Amino acid sequence: MNTIDKFDRKLLELLQRQGRITNQKLAEQVELSTAPCWRRVNRLEQDGVIARYVALLDRERLGLSVMVYVHVSLTDHHTATLEQFDTFVDGSDNILECYTVSGEYDYLIRVVAAGVKELEVFLMEKLLRIPAVRTANTSFVLKEKKYTTALPV
Repeated sequence: MNTIDKFDRKLLELLQRQGRITNQKLAEQVELSTAPCWRRVNRLEQDGVIARYVALLDRERLGLSVMVYVHVSLTDHHTATLEQFDTFVDGSDNILECYTVSGEYDYLIRVVAAGVKELEVFLMEKLLRIPAVRTANTSFVLKEKKYTTALPV
């Protein structure tokens, strides 16, 4: 992987906040001509620094008003148990994020649902029915204070 210089950092800063910016505008803001700007962005994509481009959606406008964080403990840490849980996570559209964590729990997952009833179905009829899951402790998000996907570059 190539080193990231000040131009790359500025490109990354702009792109993660304005993913649809044109190469022309990007080049102007970074003070490069369009060809070198395009080559740098292409290199950052090829190197995997830019993983993908996405549209960030408003979950509440899509009817997903409930968001929770769930601490999950597994029954054990055998390969089959971990694979069973990973398969469930990969196949669940309600799970937006999943992290292996240190401490009392094994995983932290972020879950969205249309309402409390839908969340109950997800928890009681899906998550807690997985033999690999020992416990799940849920914390409701009452108010979102900060939400960003922009990394400090």
